[in-house]
Amino acid sequence: MRVLSPEIIKSLSPEQLELLVELGDLAKKESELTYQIESIRKQEEKVGLARDSRQTKAIHEDTEFVDLLSLRAVREREIIRDKISGLIRSLLDAGLEDLALIVRQAPNYGVDIKRRK
Repeated sequence: MRVLSPEIIKSLSPEQLELLVELGDLAKKESELTYQIESIRKQEEKVGLARDSRQTKAIHEDTEFVDLLSLRAVREREIIRDKISGLIRSLLDAGLEDLALIVRQAPNYGVDIKRRK
């Protein structure tokens, strides 16, 4: 397996480089969305909106309120994950199936490298 290094990066084609740059951008966006979701959920705990079985009076007291608040970020993160999955497939098609990053991350995004060979 090859690890991303300056030497490897210099040897990549423009297409391979562009795919890796796009992968990095999407990974950053996924990280930001994950942080946003976790932050919303932590705020719920801080303000005392812990889930319990009491009768709710308003939507902000509902046990699913935090899920509602983070819904947009969760949906957007799933879209990003689908794009990352497609990018990994494109990277495999571009000949980077031996790149350590791709080998490690493919299973996390539902891409089976063994089935592609």
